[in-house]
Amino acid sequence: MRYVVPSLFDDFDSMFNDFFGSVGSNRKFPPVDITENDESYELEFEVPGYKEDGFRITTHKGILTVASDGVESSEEDYLIKEISRPAFSRSFQLPEDADENEISAENRNGILTVKIMKAKKALPKRIDVKIC
Repeated sequence: MRYVVPSLFDDFDSMFNDFFGSVGSNRKFPPVDITENDESYELEFEVPGYKEDGFRITTHKGILTVASDGVESSEEDYLIKEISRPAFSRSFQLPEDADENEISAENRNGILTVKIMKAKKALPKRIDVKIC
């Protein structure tokens, strides 16, 4: 699975953060771990404090996009405000063996897990020869 870097014309800020997002604490997207097993691919996003119904997960032409509008809070309620939950969008090129119709997502304990099942491999079919 390959991360799709946004086009320079789409959003220069986003591209800059993609390259340097892990440096410092002002990242604009959650970190992700990607694993693969015999049956599926799993992406785990670190999203503590995001609303469960605030995610948009879509596929189009072999691209998986995980996005959120972020979580807004009233600044006046805080004496100190260091935690942010900004809007983000991350896109990934799906592998050829991914089944776009078999994708599920679950948010548990601040970890959003997106599971992409692999397409069932066509098994060889034996053709019997009739003896006439």
